Amino acid sequence: MQTTIPEIGKTIKELRSRLGLTLDQVGERSGCTPGFLSQVERNKAVPSITTLQALAEALGVHVIDLFRDEVHRTRLVRDDSCESFRFEGSTTTYSLLSAKFSYGGMAAFRMTMMPADQALPTDEARSHPGEEFFYIIKGVLRVRIADCFYDLYSGDSAYFRSTTRHCLENRSNQPVVFLSLITPSIF
Repeated sequence: MQTTIPEIGKTIKELRSRLGLTLDQVGERSGCTPGFLSQVERNKAVPSITTLQALAEALGVHVIDLFRDEVHRTRLVRDDSCESFRFEGSTTTYSLLSAKFSYGGMAAFRMTMMPADQALPTDEARSHPGEEFFYIIKGVLRVRIADCFYDLYSGDSAYFRSTTRHCLENRSNQPVVFLSLITPSIF
């Protein structure tokens, strides 16, 4: 089952307004530019999960609070009943593989990223506490880590400290499917 999350920007803007914070203040706290935050709030740009983590911390909430009730806790995940979600305008579908959502530990996703020309502008390069691991199942994923670009093909993997600025791209005309493990868990 896939859920499209159409208004995550609206939720972020409501929380920011409720706290009386400006785009500049949330940008400074989260490491995002005010222009990018404005685009996210208007659903004109799509944040990554790690950007959502930074925004949640800047707003004093947990990432799961930004989703309202669209994403549910899962104890066992079977291939034919995997909960998936994507943000409206995004090329990326996140399929939750973690056995349960708990603060700390690890988050596991099967991610499907469509070609970039099919979506709104994507996330800025980010850094955050923890580590990340990607294993490419199908397609070619371009990973930027610091100032280096790596094209990862089926069977390739990358493991790095996510304190280094990084971003992901599908520059091909085919979907990319990959396994993503992130520590600490952001749900």
